[in-house]
This record gives sequence, structure tokens and C-alpha cells, in this order.
Amino acid sequence: MKTISKKLISTLLVLALAFGLFVVLPLCARAAEEPFQVTENPVGAIYLLNQTAVPIQATFQYDALAELGTIDSAAPITVQWYWSQNNSNTGRSNGFGEKSVEYSRKITHMTTLIPATNVVGVRYYYAVLSYNKSVAGSLGQWESVRAEAVTEPARIEVIAPGAVEKSFMVKKVDEEGKPLAGAVFLLVPEDDKDAQDLANRTYEATSKADGNATFTAVEGVYMLSEKQSPVGYSASDEKYKITVNDDGVFINKTSQLETYDTLIFVNKKIPASATHDFTVKKSDEKGVALAGATIRLEGLTGDGVPRVYNVITDNKGEAKFTVEIGTYELSEYAAPQGYNATDTTYKIVVTTEGVFIQDSPSKTIKYAIVTFINKEIPTLNKKDHFAYMQGYPEGDFRPTKNMTRAEAVVMFSRLLTESMNVSTDYRNSYYPDIVSTKWYANQVGYMQQLGVLVDYTRDSNFRPDIPVTRAEFATLAAHFDNLILTNTNNFSDVATDHWAVKYINSAAAKGWIIGNPDGTFKPEALITRAEVVTLVNRMLERVADSAYLTANLSYLPRIYTDLATAYWGYLAIMEASTGHDYTKDGAGEHWSAVYE
Repeated sequence: MKTISKKLISTLLVLALAFGLFVVLPLCARAAEEPFQVTENPVGAIYLLNQTAVPIQATFQYDALAELGTIDSAAPITVQWYWSQNNSNTGRSNGFGEKSVEYSRKITHMTTLIPATNVVGVRYYYAVLSYNKSVAGSLGQWESVRAEAVTEPARIEVIAPGAVEKSFMVKKVDEEGKPLAGAVFLLVPEDDKDAQDLANRTYEATSKADGNATFTAVEGVYMLSEKQSPVGYSASDEKYKITVNDDGVFINKTSQLETYDTLIFVNKKIPASATHDFTVKKSDEKGVALAGATIRLEGLTGDGVPRVYNVITDNKGEAKFTVEIGTYELSEYAAPQGYNATDTTYKIVVTTEGVFIQDSPSKTIKYAIVTFINKEIPTLNKKDHFAYMQGYPEGDFRPTKNMTRAEAVVMFSRLLTESMNVSTDYRNSYYPDIVSTKWYANQVGYMQQLGVLVDYTRDSNFRPDIPVTRAEFATLAAHFDNLILTNTNNFSDVATDHWAVKYINSAAAKGWIIGNPDGTFKPEALITRAEVVTLVNRMLERVADSAYLTANLSYLPRIYTDLATAYWGYLAIMEASTGHDYTKDGAGEHWSAVYE
């Protein structure tokens, strides 16, 4: 009975998937602006002057099902590289390396560029595929128009060998000369307008128990200031221009450079009357107090100083704050183990008269205790290995195709241990852009009520038909397991203040995501179907039986026309799209049967 039940579940879910996701998907695909799928492999590396560079690659793929019009095979298809000194792919100057591409009904073309490394500085390279397509004109006749597919810019930085790097110290004390820990200093370059280079040469240093903060900076001219003062002190507004060169570190005073000596920033203690106390509570849906939630208060003091308070709820479910006069946002940064955080936020205003909640732009009300309510994390079905992804009626899987935000949510709704009651109406008005008649409306409402869409949507709209990014998918996935908070940033291109950094790092800590060989994650890139099944399989602890697939290739329910066995995502795709009976073997599986 167990095997029959599993097959029945698999069959029903496969049919639901085919109808809900993949009958609709081709229609969505035809709504794409251009039929060419563009991927890129930016190096983003730092080279020494005249060092041999690794080629940058741009791949253009054409999917006949995604086109709006018909590609004009008589017109030339060309690939051309461009470069610019800013992070933009909108300009069309400095073009080089043009090459014609042979047309075919399905086209995959890779072009490479070896970036010049004979000039010190930052360059951005991108490639453009130009082609003609036929579209219906205003009078019904067919017209040939020129179209383009464009990669994102790839960043290359060339530096001189033995670039200057010097260290110096800043000190933080109170009015009595006692050292203060926790002050954050900022060193910002003044000699470069390039945004990426500005970010690379912007430094922060935090004062230790002895009040000292140490900078190590490359050659350049900088502005030194205090970004954030220790809690309970007002920040200093002093600023100094600092020059770092071969001869050492100097302070710029008028037109002269003076040898640097440790700068001392003095903070004044904030009077006790300028702070106020208030309490926040945390409970589950039944009103039971929850300990271990991190409640965050973040904003600006009355003096405009950035301030972040993190308080963990105690056994009574309470977090007690003592805060300075200012305006802040109150939110739940991390929920207790076994729960998802709420996305409710409050604007808190602290004045000399007390603590208030901003009720509207023109109205504040006296603070009353805020209670954040958590919902338990729903569990995923790791036991039954039914097919949760399917190919298309044409017989292909389209591993590089993207997934929409609604499709991602619906997919997870079908992977829950406790299945959604399809006869219940979960639709609500939480997201104003969700049309109640859409195929995904009920599932989105259900998942929102489960509390798993926190931070997946960062404004009032859900944007169901927009392709989901890698950061958004990692955020959604992270809500199906306990959040792991870590100060370790796993990826070089995910800033510490990125909106999804805690979810991305949590998914990485669990081994769900690995990132790229160059140490990047590409959080804003659109996730592909092959990447989706790879991540979800890791969440579900599912691993395909390679030996079974090889031995039973001709008996498999489906073999995809666009999926070679040598493809990097082949096993993950077959695991996700083939329902099967199995037994566990350590971290692997032994398959015993497959079914439609």
C-alpha cells in the first residue's frame, strides 16, 4: 500500500505541475522581450600590469519557442565587444572585435575577449549580439527590424606591481581621555569617480578596547571621518584629508602635507535625559512567549548618527531597549529556532517627551507595547521522491530558462509535508497586484499566511510574473529551515548591508548554495531551472542514482531532447523530474523503480 500511495501522490503532483507550471510557462516565455537568452562569464579579476588575462566569455542562446517575431536568416548576425570606464552597457563607443555568427534555428554562440592589461585602471567589458527579426507592422505587413541581446558588464582592474599600501591609526576617547570601543571610522577616496573603484578603496575600521582603530590603505587621497559613535555617545563631526603615497601617510592642511600623527576623535556622553526605555514582546500564534528572537531597532539619532540596536528576547518573550532621541525602524531581524520571522515593521520616534509610533506622516501616537508574532517553519517532504519539476510538451527541459516569482512559490507549496487543502480559499488582499483569478493566487495567499514570504517581497507588490533572482530564491528557500546568522560573508559580491545577506549566507552555511569559482554569488542574476533543482535537491537531501539512470536509460519515463548526460545539471534535473522508489545509502540513493 505504501508504494501504491507514493505512486498515486507522484502522479497527481506531476499532473498538477504540468498544468500549473508548464502549460502556462510557454505562454510566459513568449512574452519575453527578445528571443535570445544571454549569459556571461565576467572575470572581475585584478591583474598586474601586462599580466596575461583570462578570456571573458559571453554566450548567446536562441530558443525558437521564446521569440516574438521570426528571425531573419538573410540578415547578418554579429557579435561585438565594447568597453567603457563606467559600469554601463548602454553606450556604443569603443567597439571592437566584431564577428559574424552563422544562423540556425537554434543557435548557441560563445565569443571570448582577452582584456588589455597594459593600462592601469578599471575597465568594463560587455558584448552585444545584433540580429534582424520580422515583426507585424501597423498595417499588418511584416517588417524587418534590428534587435540586440546584451550582456552585463564584466569588471577588470589592472594595478601596477608593488602598489603602495600603508597603515595608520586613529584613536577614540571620551571627554576625560578614556578610550572608547565601538566607534566606526570611514576612509573614502576623493580621487576617483568610478563607483566600483570607489567601493574597492573605501575602508572602515572599528575602535577596540584601547580606543585604537587601524587602517591599511593603498595609495590615494582620502577623507577620514567618524561614521558611527559608541552607544551612549555623540559622534564627532571632525573630518580630515589624508594622503597615502610612497613616502608615507600625511594630513592635508591647505596646500601642504604634514606627516601623519595619530588623530584623536573625542565623543561627548549623551545625557541620561536624552534616552528612553521601551519593551517589545515576542510570541507564537497561540500567545506563548518566545525567547531567542533578535529584535532590531535601526535608524538615525537626533544628531544624524546611524545607530543599530539588536536585543534578544528573554524567557518572558521580552526585548528591552534603551535608545537615544531619534527616528528608527523596529523589526524582527531573526526569529527563534523553529520559527520564521514576521515582516511587520514599525517607525519609532524618540523625543525628549518619550517614545512614539509613527501612525501616519503627520501623526504619532504614544508607544504601546508591540508584539511580534511568529509562525512555525513548515516542513518539506523529504521522504516521497515524486517529480516536482517537469519538462515541456515539446520534449525538452530548458535548463537555462528562468523561473518567475510566482512559479517558485507554487513549486514550494507542492513540496510541503502537510499538503495545502486545494478546496480552501486562501486568497487575500495582502499583495495588491495578485489577481484573484490567476492560477497561482491561492498558493501565494497560502504561503504568505504560512509566513514563508518574509523579505521575498520587499515592497507592497508581489510582482508574480517577474523572473526570480538568485538572491530572492535563496531568501525564499531559507524560510524552510532555521536561519543561521553568521558574521562570515561567503561571497565577494554580496555586501554586508545587502538586503538578502543573512538569507544567502544561511543557505551557504547549510551547503545549499556554493557560488561561482571566482567567489561570487551574482545575487541579482536570474536563477535558471537547472540551478533551481540543484538547490532544492540539496534542501530535500535528494541525490540521483547515476548507475540506475545509465542502466535503464531506455526505460525512463522521459528523456529530454536538450539535455545531454554530460551536462553539469543532468543528474539534478533527472532527480527532480523523475518520480522513483529508493533506499538511502549514506548520502546517496539506490533507485528500485521509476514512474510517470
